[in-house]
Amino acid sequence: MRSSRRQKLVFMWLLLSALLTIFLFAASQLSIENAVQERVRGHLLLTLDESHFGDTQNRTNDQKALQRIGQQINVAMQNLVVNRWYSTHKSCVVRLRRVDQVMIDDNPAHRIITFGLLRNQLEREVEISVSCSPNGWVAVGIGGCLGLLFIAINLFFPPPLSKVHRQWINYLLARGYSGAEAFDIIRQYDTPRLALSPAQLACIEQLHDQRKHNFSAVLEMVADPRVTALDAAQIEWFILGLRNDPGNVSGALDLAAAEDSLVIDLTELKLSVHGLPVPMSGTPLFYFAWYAMRRLSGDGWITNPASNRPDLVLGQELVELMSRFDGHAKAINDLERTGLRAKTLDQNRSKIKDDIVGVLGQKLAQAYLFEASKHQNGIQMRYRLQVEALNIRIIA
Repeated sequence: MRSSRRQKLVFMWLLLSALLTIFLFAASQLSIENAVQERVRGHLLLTLDESHFGDTQNRTNDQKALQRIGQQINVAMQNLVVNRWYSTHKSCVVRLRRVDQVMIDDNPAHRIITFGLLRNQLEREVEISVSCSPNGWVAVGIGGCLGLLFIAINLFFPPPLSKVHRQWINYLLARGYSGAEAFDIIRQYDTPRLALSPAQLACIEQLHDQRKHNFSAVLEMVADPRVTALDAAQIEWFILGLRNDPGNVSGALDLAAAEDSLVIDLTELKLSVHGLPVPMSGTPLFYFAWYAMRRLSGDGWITNPASNRPDLVLGQELVELMSRFDGHAKAINDLERTGLRAKTLDQNRSKIKDDIVGVLGQKLAQAYLFEASKHQNGIQMRYRLQVEALNIRIIA
C-alpha cells in the first residue's frame, strides 16, 4: 500500500515538473520576445530617420544607408538581452533582419518577430530575429522544485471541506469523536463517496458503534457497489447478516439477495426464514407448520376455540400431524384427551413469535408472524400467517 502511494507521488512529481518546465520555457520565451520588441522599436524610432524612406510603400530613398545603419544597430544589440544564472534561456542574440524590403541580416534564426514602424507617414514592416539557447538544468531544477512544492501543499494543506464533509464531521462530533479524529477520518473521502443513499444511511446508523469508533470500517462496507445496489428491504437483511456474523460481507449479501421464503422441514424439525435458520422447539414448530399448511390449502384462517369449549376436530388435526413426525407424547396426549384449547393456541403463537423475533428482530419478523381479525360471529378471534402461500414450502 505504501509502495503504491510512493509510486503515485513520484509519478505526480515527474508530471508536474515536466509541465512546469514546459510552462517556464514558454513564459520566459514570450517575456523575452515582448521585451526585445519594445526595446528595438524604441531604438529604431530614434535611429532611423524618416528621410531614408520614400513616400510610397516598400520604397526607400537610401537603401545602402539603411543597410549600414542596420548593421550598426546589430552591433549595438549584441548584449541587448542580459541573462541571469537562474534564467531558463541563455546566450540570446537579437538581430535586425529586414526593414521594408531592405535585407539587413539573413542568418538563420530560431524565432522571427515582425512589427510595424511608422515612418514618413506610412507603416513600415520591420523584422527581427531572436535566438536563445535553453538553460535546461535551471529550467528542470526550477520545475522540479515547484512540482515538489505543489505536492507538499497538497499533502500538508488539504483543500477546503465541502458542505457534505462538514455534515459528516458534525455527525461524528455528536457521537463522541474528537475534532481532530473526526477531521482525519472524513478528509480522506471525496464528496461522491460521502453522498450516501437513504438505505446506506440507515445501514450506517445501525452498524456504527461509537464506542468502537468503527465509522471508517462501516463506511467502507456500505460504499461497496454490491451494497449500493440493494434496496431498502434488502439492506435490513444485510444488516442482520452482519450482526450475526460481523465482517462477513459476502454472507450478508447472500442473505440480502435470498428469496423471501418460509421453509419448514418436518423430517428434520427445522425452520428456515429467508434462507436463515431459526431454532424452534418441536411443539411450537408443529403448530407453525399447521398454520402454514392451512395457508397453503386455503385462506389460512384458524379460529380460536371458545375459552370454555375446546375444539376436538382441530385437536385431532394436530394429533395426526404431530404423531406422523414423532411429536412430543405429552402434547399429543393432552390434545387427544381434552381437544385444542384457546389458551394452548395463544401460548404456542407467543412462543413462535419469540423464537422468530429473537433471530430476525421485530421489523423483519413481522412479515412471517400472524395477523388477526374477528370471526364472523363477532366474538372469537381468528389468526393466520401473513406470509403468502407462494413463499411457503413444507418438507414432509
